[in-house]
Amino acid sequence: MIKYNQIESTLWKTTEALSLSAESIKMLFENKIPLVRIEKFATPQECEALVTQANLLGFDVYQNVTPKIERIGITVFEYNNIGKEDYFQAVERARKEQYRITSASFNPLERLMATMQNQTGRTVRIASESSWGSYHAGLTRKIEEGTQLHIDYAPTEQLGWEVSKVVAQLAWNLYLQISLNDSGKTYIYDRQWHPGDETYKLDSYGYNNAVVSGASSLNFQPQVGDVYIFNTRNYHTVEPIKGQRVTFTSAIGLLPNDEIIFWS
Repeated sequence: MIKYNQIESTLWKTTEALSLSAESIKMLFENKIPLVRIEKFATPQECEALVTQANLLGFDVYQNVTPKIERIGITVFEYNNIGKEDYFQAVERARKEQYRITSASFNPLERLMATMQNQTGRTVRIASESSWGSYHAGLTRKIEEGTQLHIDYAPTEQLGWEVSKVVAQLAWNLYLQISLNDSGKTYIYDRQWHPGDETYKLDSYGYNNAVVSGASSLNFQPQVGDVYIFNTRNYHTVEPIKGQRVTFTSAIGLLPNDEIIFWS
């Protein structure tokens, strides 16, 4: 079994996005490749139906996050300073909201979990805690004003939560709506977070760009219906878009026993 817990930045073996397989997911957890891509994961009609229902339901905004990011669903990130009890009390409401969206089309989370289970042969499940039950997994999200440079890595950001036990972390995004006008690209750097980087921290989640000085990077702008998966211990940022950028997304973590868990 590979020991993922000592991963640091490595040189990517390629800058191309690979298709989903047991080997490509393993390489992504190890930061040997930057991206896994699933082309035409959903049809344009499926995506449009999800966006329509999400707009009818309405989006909230992340608290204490600049630039503004809109989302439907809940995140552990936002409950770090509120507490587990409130998070797990909100899970059922978040699931009902998600069902209102996905029942009009399909459930992207269930489709991806089944696909990953089939491709990797690993146990794939929603994260859970014995004292509280299952986490919520799956956000419908708008990132149209861009993001700061940041990482998403539960072992440093969600201490005391079950998800902090992961030894590597990814994110996946299904692109539901995007204005293809050469804006709104995602940039990923071949530079992983380590504890000394906290001196570069700016606020609740952003980092000074100096932390990636000299690191190689790539960017991508997918088509509607594509899924992109990348390692979120790598620094990454999204540029503003002139138009719409709506995704369905969640975190993916690898536990020491090789199980893969999903959460938001």
